[in-house]
Amino acid sequence: MERGSREQAAMEAAESYYRAMVGGDAAALRSLFDPRAAISGHFEGDFLWQDLDGFIAETESLVGQHGEEVCVVEGFRRDGDIAWVAVRGRYSGLWFVDHLSMVEVDGRWRIVGKTFHVVT
Repeated sequence: MERGSREQAAMEAAESYYRAMVGGDAAALRSLFDPRAAISGHFEGDFLWQDLDGFIAETESLVGQHGEEVCVVEGFRRDGDIAWVAVRGRYSGLWFVDHLSMVEVDGRWRIVGKTFHVVT
């Protein structure tokens, strides 16, 4: 991939992540995430740490409960074969900002970690 297309591919992976998350699409999420990825952040005052299976089960249980589905890439940085993408969107009726840590493996961007912040 050319330099510009690598950045575009990482941002497209982040947008695909959002669509798969709100759609409860387990197969797409498994394709986007490394199976060892951790999902963490604070929710309702508690610090949560989930594995990928727990996160996927959560997304499947919340399909249709998000409100308007909006995904905005708010930040991006790539250094060689690693990238960070900040995605803002509605999930479970609330606005979240998710920070996705990615590694390019075999020409594909894989999410190796997700941290989240509840905005509202």
